[in-house]
This record gives sequence, structure tokens and C-alpha cells, in this order.
Amino acid sequence: MERTAGVVLSLLDGRWLESEAAAVASLQRLGFTVMPDDGTVPPSGSRQRELMPAPGIDHASLSILDSAPTNITFFIASSPERENAATRSAYENLLASLAITLDSPQRFWADETTPVFWHHSDLEVGAQLFERRDSTVMVWVEHRARSKAAEERALANRDPGNR
Repeated sequence: MERTAGVVLSLLDGRWLESEAAAVASLQRLGFTVMPDDGTVPPSGSRQRELMPAPGIDHASLSILDSAPTNITFFIASSPERENAATRSAYENLLASLAITLDSPQRFWADETTPVFWHHSDLEVGAQLFERRDSTVMVWVEHRARSKAAEERALANRDPGNR
């Protein structure tokens, strides 16, 4: 989990937030490959770029709103078994590694131990352990204001029949 914590902490410098090109360059330095896309932007202005993950990461994506990066999400330590001990251990080790730099995480909900988050400047770092159906750990680094704007725009552009 040291590698994953290193990826997360390296994203806190914010250079990846300057532009989509800066995000691609930062992610490539971290060992990710940004997959090509057709550049089509939906009415919401928000789109996802698939990432071929760096070693130790199972799946990753970059979210963009109007060519401005909003968040990077990735999954680690996946297992098809529910409540997998190795996955839980990876989650706990990741939290411990991040807490060295970011301090103790906060809980989204007082009565739930997962997900947790840290605020660092304009960024939110978060982690969530899923283990009811299978086991996996989701990690994200997001620009809070941009992510909120993307969510609001997506809601405004929903099909009225789905509201």
C-alpha cells in the first residue's frame, strides 16, 4: 500500500489540476497510461478518461469537466470474496500510510467506519472499503469545487423523466 499512498500523496501538489494535458502528464509520471478518447463532450460537460493503471492498482479513471480535471479514482486490492481479510488489511494499511501525512481521517457518517476522507487545501482524498458482495478498496483525489460543479451540471442535464 506504500505505492498507492505515494500515488495519492504525489497528487496533492495539484499540478494535475492545471489542465487535462497536465493531468495526463502527471499520471504518466506516476506510471498510468491515459487511454485515448474521441474527445466527445456530453451536454453536462463532464467526461471520464480511462486509465491503464500503474502497478498495484486494479482500475483507474480521470474525470474532467470542460477540460478541467475534477478527480482521479482508482481501485486496489480487489477480491471476489466478501469480507476478504487481505483486502481489509490493504485498506487499513492505506489509511495508516495516508494518516502519517494527512492526519486522522474523517468519517462521512458517524456510525460507519467507511468511507473516510481528508481535506487538503481544495482537494479531498477519500477511501472506501466495499465488502458486502465482493471486496475492493476505492481511493479518490478530487477537487471539491469542480466535482460539485460537475454533479450540479449532471443533475441539471438529466432526462426529466428520470427525476
